[in-house]
Amino acid sequence: MGEFVGSGDGVRNDSAASVGGHSVQAGHIHGDVHFHRGTEDRLVPRQLPLAARHFVNRAVEQDALTTLLGGAKTEGFVLISTVDGIAGVGKSTLAVHWAHGMRDRFPDGELYVNLRGFDPAAEPVKPTEALAAFLAALGVSGERMPQDAEARAAFFRSLVHGKRMLLLLDNARTAEQVRPLLPSSPSCLVLVTSRNRLHELVVREGATRIALEVLTDDEAEQLLARYLGDERVAAEPEAVRELVRHCAGLPLALGIAAVRAAENPDFPLDELVSELQDERDRLDALDAGGVTGVRAVFSWSYRSLRPEAARMFRLLGLPTGPDISLAAAADLAGMAPREARALLAELARASLVDQHKPGRYQFHDLIRAYAGECAAADEAPTDREAAIRRLLDHYLRTSNAIDRHFVGHSRQFAPQLPEAAVTGLVFEDEHQMLTWWDTEHANLVAAVRQAAQSEPARTWQLAYTLMYFFKLRGHVEDWISSYELGLAATEQVGETSARAQLLYELGMPYFVRKQFETALIYQGQARELFEAAGDRYSTATALSALAEIHIELGALDDAHRSAQRALEVQLELGDRHGQGYAHNVLAAADARQGDISAARAHFAAALRLFNEVGETFGATFAMHELAGLHMGSGELDEAVDMYQQAVERRREIGHRQGEAQSLRGLGIALQAEGDIEKARLCWQQALTIFDELGDPEADEVRRDLERSDE
Repeated sequence: MGEFVGSGDGVRNDSAASVGGHSVQAGHIHGDVHFHRGTEDRLVPRQLPLAARHFVNRAVEQDALTTLLGGAKTEGFVLISTVDGIAGVGKSTLAVHWAHGMRDRFPDGELYVNLRGFDPAAEPVKPTEALAAFLAALGVSGERMPQDAEARAAFFRSLVHGKRMLLLLDNARTAEQVRPLLPSSPSCLVLVTSRNRLHELVVREGATRIALEVLTDDEAEQLLARYLGDERVAAEPEAVRELVRHCAGLPLALGIAAVRAAENPDFPLDELVSELQDERDRLDALDAGGVTGVRAVFSWSYRSLRPEAARMFRLLGLPTGPDISLAAAADLAGMAPREARALLAELARASLVDQHKPGRYQFHDLIRAYAGECAAADEAPTDREAAIRRLLDHYLRTSNAIDRHFVGHSRQFAPQLPEAAVTGLVFEDEHQMLTWWDTEHANLVAAVRQAAQSEPARTWQLAYTLMYFFKLRGHVEDWISSYELGLAATEQVGETSARAQLLYELGMPYFVRKQFETALIYQGQARELFEAAGDRYSTATALSALAEIHIELGALDDAHRSAQRALEVQLELGDRHGQGYAHNVLAAADARQGDISAARAHFAAALRLFNEVGETFGATFAMHELAGLHMGSGELDEAVDMYQQAVERRREIGHRQGEAQSLRGLGIALQAEGDIEKARLCWQQALTIFDELGDPEADEVRRDLERSDE
């Protein structure tokens, strides 16, 4: 029993425990007794910001969030989703829009905080500050607010436990900033947006990551229509497409462009398009002022980088190709691939670059423009020039080694490469070599153009190393444009021998395009320079090339004289490749004149010589032409067999145009044998290749197919 307590008016009570100090007896109590809960249980916070008026449906991403909300596989864990992407891609807009549509799923309310992870004027919000705001929203008064960070987090988890609430943590910088704000109740959903990829939340907390991409062209046009109206967008379709292209699908850029257009409804959209044409001026045209322009929001991410990563970002703004490999980026920055990989990973986590394929990185177009500005502002001119030279040497030395491997036996002229610390890549087999050429195709052509601005020697040398690749794959337009830049560069540095070689090889793509008069001019100029230099081998190859052109122009006597003279010189020099080339041309001339026996003999000689020196490209030409002679003589089995060999060997070396030509010939031979089904299959394969190459022979194959249906 406790102590006896008296009130002094006859009322007696027992105390349940010892009482220290004074105890007051209430006496008689009148009325009801009410028990009141804390105010935090009565408040339902609704903190979502206003949803954007102009929003284009992100159906895939919204469906992913809605599926997550279903929680079918959560197994008692709190639901967390992270939405990341580059600055201005619409992460916050998507999150707020979706959250507004799901408010009825969260009867206990939603909490929102802008964590200011990349704010240009303020420090990121500390978890303790965000927790204080959440607790206040839940009705916790100042005197009841825990001061310790861990205590605040624990109190917050207690208050939201079992409640169906949505937490939108916007613009987070790191997982460490987010983690103390996470509830522990599976009834809650947490949505986090960030420019950085918060992999730690995915790994440790099991978050679902949604990577937000730029808008498609159709979505971008829809967004412009929301701002400008359907009529104006429909009235200027070309200008709209150009606006979409220059803004590269970035919602922020499209919104700024649309607002500018809306401010001047009587101005044609072409006026705005013209301001966006030049990449150097594009960021100016998309400047909304203050901190909301494209340049400004990119700068927040840039300033958050470590110095080493910021330098890599700047240097990546220098190349003009569409993407860059890890090895090329390492040489660009003058560091080991391992160091470069770590810096590129940091840039990727910051959504400043995208690793779109394993080991390959690319910029969004507008971020590329911003990186270029940063390089111009923050890198010394000598450092920029040195970085570009290192990149050019990476491409030059790698491409030169591949070229020497494939055609060193036939291209006796070899450029003296400039001294460089860059060594280039080494490959295990020919497949890897050709794959590198194919993968880097656009970058190599861009590198030739970039070199032409300040590095004339590297310009013509890099172009020269690409001849066999262009020839093999049928990249005629790139061949011509690169060689024209190379020719101009040889004039700058006074390289007469190099100029002669480029003139000779520039005639080849014009021959492929059937512009024989132009090809004749280039080959004639090359021959004159070769003769003046006393270069007999090159003179003879030019004579063979001139003979090929004479055949197409119908000057068969001139063709015979040139090819015969070429063969005589090559026999004197003992060069079997040159002899094979001359035999091929003599055979073609004989075939045009109807001397089939002589043509067969020359083609057979060419095939033997080319096989001896490992010249597969020339050998397959002889095989293809021999197959045609068998066809003309009614030797169908021999024709089919020879065409099949030509197809297989041309496919092996990646000579796509030649493969298509031999497939067409094989189809004709099979049709003559009565096998229409197989013939059509060959023509369909040939048509696919010709269409991909943009080769006009595609129309002839279509006619072959049409006739076979009759």
